[in-house]
Amino acid sequence: MSDQVLSLVLALNTELPDRDAQINAAVKSAESEFQPLLHQLAWTDDRHMSIVPDSMTIKDIVIAGTKVTVTVDFNWSIFEACLIVDHVSKNEAKLQFELVDDSLVMNQTFPPRWRYDQ
Repeated sequence: MSDQVLSLVLALNTELPDRDAQINAAVKSAESEFQPLLHQLAWTDDRHMSIVPDSMTIKDIVIAGTKVTVTVDFNWSIFEACLIVDHVSKNEAKLQFELVDDSLVMNQTFPPRWRYDQ
């Protein structure tokens, strides 16, 4: 298995009042694009684990030159059919971007997860 790469370019809406609002809107609108990365961050060995759609909230935005760090919360769920129970847990992630003109660029590499039970 090889490393996985998540490459995204998010256009900022320059009509919004400030850079934080532009970044917030761009990241939130691309929530579904982050699913592979969020899944890796919340990973468990349970194949019934899934990221809860539309659960991502933006907690903090830090801009240092061209580097942008967006801290987000998101929920993940494990459904246990035998108990008919759905466990939901909150997780935090720091998404790293580079600010290029009026776009956020992410090139995130993460290793594959190995499953020993298969």
